[in-house]
Amino acid sequence: MTDYSHIAPQFREVMLKTDLERLDFLEEPRWIDYPAANKLRAILDGMLRVPERTRMPNLLLVGMSNSGKTSVVTRFKNTTGKPYVSDDAVSVRPVIYVEIHKPDERELYNAILREFWAPHNPAAVVPKLRDQAIHLLRVARTRMLVIDEIHTISNGSPRKAMDAMNEIKMLSNTLHIPLVLVGTRTALQLLALDPQYCSRFEVAALPNWSINPDLQRFLKSFESVLPLKKPSRLFSPELTRSIHTISEGNTGNIEYLLRECAKEAINTGKEVIDLSLLEKNSWMRPTATNGVRTRVL
Repeated sequence: MTDYSHIAPQFREVMLKTDLERLDFLEEPRWIDYPAANKLRAILDGMLRVPERTRMPNLLLVGMSNSGKTSVVTRFKNTTGKPYVSDDAVSVRPVIYVEIHKPDERELYNAILREFWAPHNPAAVVPKLRDQAIHLLRVARTRMLVIDEIHTISNGSPRKAMDAMNEIKMLSNTLHIPLVLVGTRTALQLLALDPQYCSRFEVAALPNWSINPDLQRFLKSFESVLPLKKPSRLFSPELTRSIHTISEGNTGNIEYLLRECAKEAINTGKEVIDLSLLEKNSWMRPTATNGVRTRVL
């Protein structure tokens, strides 16, 4: 019986399970550290620790679709920003994460209220929703608000987009907490609407991978959570180049490609991801602008 040394020690017991159980294991997301993600988390951690002042630091995080932006921010929320009960029995939520999907102030406040599971009328006037949301954020002693899919604000007219951005600016002024806006690169258009936005938000970009030792280390770590009976050596120069070519260095596409290949390796009894399996699944092209993966026939 092999010792499965290519598998991370905490996951080796899964190798004793059935094929179906190993396939189920593949469906569970697992965090893998990498340099760009760690740098971003350090930035967020620093923002969270800034003492309250008149103008708090704000960040616009951009990157192509499926680049891992949401995963990093969610990881930060679930670790550093994890809810807790304070010494004076207050249920504290340091980081609140919401998604918005249209350029509308009401959408923003409804998203915040949904995150608190607060009873509310979604069609209520904006001032009422605003007051309720601000009250809950203060009661929860929230120290950072993350707004994902911020690029959707630019889908509306310039007037609607400015209204939404002004509402976000007002929240920062009122609550004196950092705001983190997350979206695709089209979100950069929002900063051009008003010079004040540029002065309030620093911009950070989560880049795609290059072929370098960092990518090889990431692939080696990723292989250690794939429950395959044979080592694949994904970090080898040949496989690294192939994976990079298929995914174009997009983190989400790398993960999707390798999970799908691992499923096939288990189902067929191959138990290894090699060059032929990667080439067979090279139809998993990088995420298009519409977010749809298309099989190339």
